[in-house]
Amino acid sequence: MQAYFRDAVPSDLPAIAAILRSATHLGDLEQREQLGSYRDALIEIDRTDGNYLLVAEYDRQITALIQLLAFRHIHHGGGRTAQIVAMHVAEPFRTTGINGMLLDHAAERARDLGCRRLQVLSSTARTDEHPFWERNGFVQLDRGYVRTLV
Repeated sequence: MQAYFRDAVPSDLPAIAAILRSATHLGDLEQREQLGSYRDALIEIDRTDGNYLLVAEYDRQITALIQLLAFRHIHHGGGRTAQIVAMHVAEPFRTTGINGMLLDHAAERARDLGCRRLQVLSSTARTDEHPFWERNGFVQLDRGYVRTLV
């Protein structure tokens, strides 16, 4: 499979919305209403240093997306860290290896940005995805916490 990896552009939004719809099981009406929100998010991501929405394209079709956030870390000598905020793959491409290739592209982008570390949060309930992260060189941490502010 020869895929092409690049930053997302506004014309990718319908395909991105379709991938997210399949991942979140939102109805069509809810998804159409969210298209404007996705557009606003993409504009903000594009304008924010260290924030990237990357897509995988195969045969002129957006097949996967990953959001990467790079930031300066006070620990580890003030080095930079990158975090995968979200990763989604279109249903027909989930077993093609495109997710690993996109992850490698994101890791290379993080290296280019001077990041020394790449991290991802994965729900303890999503045990089906843990082997993917481990196969791709991630080490499980002991415990993580999140606080919802809304």
